[in-house]
Amino acid sequence: MGNKHVSKSWILRNGGKNQVHMEGAGMREENLAGEWLRVADVCNGCRRCFRLCPSFDTLFSLLDQPAIDGVPERLPAGSLDRTLEGCNYCKLCFNHCPYCPPHAYMLDFPSLMLRAKANRFARGEVRISERLMEETDRLGRLGTRFSGMVNAALKNAISRRIAQSFLGLHARAPILPYAHQTFEERYRERARPHPLPSRDIGDEKVVLFATCLGNYQDPDLPESVLKILEHQGIPVVFPGSVCCGMPHLDTGNLSGFRESAERVLKMYGPYVREGYKLVAPVPTCTMTLKKEYAQHAPEVALGTLAGATWDFFQYLNHLKNRNLLRTDFKRGAGRIAYHVPCHLRDQNIGAPVREILNLLPDTRVTPYEMCSGHGGTWGVQVAHFPDALKRAEKTAAGMAEGTADRWISDCPLAGGAIGAAAGRIVEHPAVLLRQAYGL
Repeated sequence: MGNKHVSKSWILRNGGKNQVHMEGAGMREENLAGEWLRVADVCNGCRRCFRLCPSFDTLFSLLDQPAIDGVPERLPAGSLDRTLEGCNYCKLCFNHCPYCPPHAYMLDFPSLMLRAKANRFARGEVRISERLMEETDRLGRLGTRFSGMVNAALKNAISRRIAQSFLGLHARAPILPYAHQTFEERYRERARPHPLPSRDIGDEKVVLFATCLGNYQDPDLPESVLKILEHQGIPVVFPGSVCCGMPHLDTGNLSGFRESAERVLKMYGPYVREGYKLVAPVPTCTMTLKKEYAQHAPEVALGTLAGATWDFFQYLNHLKNRNLLRTDFKRGAGRIAYHVPCHLRDQNIGAPVREILNLLPDTRVTPYEMCSGHGGTWGVQVAHFPDALKRAEKTAAGMAEGTADRWISDCPLAGGAIGAAAGRIVEHPAVLLRQAYGL
């Protein structure tokens, strides 16, 4: 590495493994401090993540001060907290890092930030707005029940300034409106399942994970997924809506996250054990089920659930590879600018949206791997919104250079942020594909 401060003795003492010692919600303070210095040491010698995100901007600016001179042990108290403020858990640094597992250094910067958040949560140092936005199901039920009043308040400058003053939610931050009817209510109104096309689809069957955003704020999204799957002749069941738990990780509430994992397992586990594939249209949710449960809720037996979870377009690509995907498209989609979300990139499954949409006639998809700046609940907070907006504007400017007919993103939150910055609509690719099928 060329970094004189890398501690080889640390690796020898730990047998080449990053042994994380946990007590209660987070890492013990003394272990967290030691791990922070070790990670800062390795990052200082590498610098591959220079200008990758606000956290690394802060870390390297601290290390480059003359009084510090690149020695992590000289960092002042509070350096970890200052670095933590810039992390929205996009996880791009993990895949970007040459020292992440299975390398001997076992570097995991996102997990370090999360454990720092967990300690902050345990100390009660979490903003009211952060705690409020953890409760997506509760907010969703209230938001849809009183959608007219809530949506009017979201558009009202005075109510937004009040929310900024008391809740810390920036008055200009994009917040998706609530639907008048949830997807779950739409689904239950079906008198019976729609008749499926008569075709041999083998053992394929799907249990649909609608997501919080899909259920409460954009029910057209899971409905599009449902109609497309039924068009393929795939039997689909929907047991109900439940949050994957990621908003709890935004605050470091690991106990709340584990409770969410248990609820998901209780609702979806029986179907998975019967051979159903769990399909979800939002990358953050699929990443959470595939990876975050195993790492941050290991005591919950979720191995089978993780292995059965599919991103929606990943699943369509699976059908294509089995010659089961119908291609009876009624129209193309023209030139498409596709924002590839960070949590999709973290799953290392390629760009299945591009592979599927390129099957459409007269369609050309151009991907943009750029930051939306939203980061779950991070980008709507007063402290972070200015930086989030800059990143969304930069991405919007890049996408605008291609003169695309339509903009899309798998992530509704990222799409909302980019769309607000650009003053245009960013659609979910599932909605676009449903239109291409004429469904």
